[in-house]
Amino acid sequence: MTSVDEELYLLLWSPPDNSQIAVYSINNYNRQLRYLSLPKFGRYYPCGMVSCKRQCLYMAHLHNSCIYRYHLGSEDTSEWSVSAIGKPQSLSETPSGKVLVTCHSQDTGKPDKLVELNAVSGQCVREIALQSDIKYPQHSVQLTTGEYVVCHGKLNKHDDLHRVCIVGDDGKVTRSYGGQGGSDDGRLYVPSHLAVDTKSQFIFVCDQENKRVVILSPTLEFVRYIDQAPSTPRQLYFHQATRHLFVVQLGRSTGRWGFSVNVIQL
Repeated sequence: MTSVDEELYLLLWSPPDNSQIAVYSINNYNRQLRYLSLPKFGRYYPCGMVSCKRQCLYMAHLHNSCIYRYHLGSEDTSEWSVSAIGKPQSLSETPSGKVLVTCHSQDTGKPDKLVELNAVSGQCVREIALQSDIKYPQHSVQLTTGEYVVCHGKLNKHDDLHRVCIVGDDGKVTRSYGGQGGSDDGRLYVPSHLAVDTKSQFIFVCDQENKRVVILSPTLEFVRYIDQAPSTPRQLYFHQATRHLFVVQLGRSTGRWGFSVNVIQL
């Protein structure tokens, strides 16, 4: 989920046709405006979307190991292969306007990486190999300090580390929140997505399997919880101007699983 101007864009996992993106009004998020169709992108295996000030949407495709750049004005679509650096897991935009890709090595023996791409050309600007105990990185963001924040942990791996980590340019952890997977205070279980308040630099953490959002300070000190039960939060988007936190969540309705969006005023 992301926004451009006054519109909110939601990337759909399994759309009924080739209309992969649903568009809503940012001020009336119950009002669907239209769909966008991206024939090159296909229907399945999307794993993240981000926007930039250039009126572009960037979408990661896990199966194809590609990033797709879609210009909203011209409807032009570019395809950038990232297969040489790993499988794209998620996307974010850096404070300087680059596209930050969280990449999995897919058990090749190579380290997982954070990769910065030029937002116009798709050229790789920087690769950061993550230290070995950051297993299953889910999402990453960059703070205005230049530090990177990574969340990691995998479902059904309670004994593994489930953390939010601050890492430097060398990929080494300088600070962390969490530990082995759990629900007690100070624990996380599958932290799957992050969002940042650019004014305070507070970090919102999607603590997926604990069905809550955790708010951390820029130094990863606990601030408070936002409980989301009974639905399971999967992704976050913080809209700075309205101070709305959009929570994409998975839940069961009328016997079927589906996605919905909860909006929290902060």
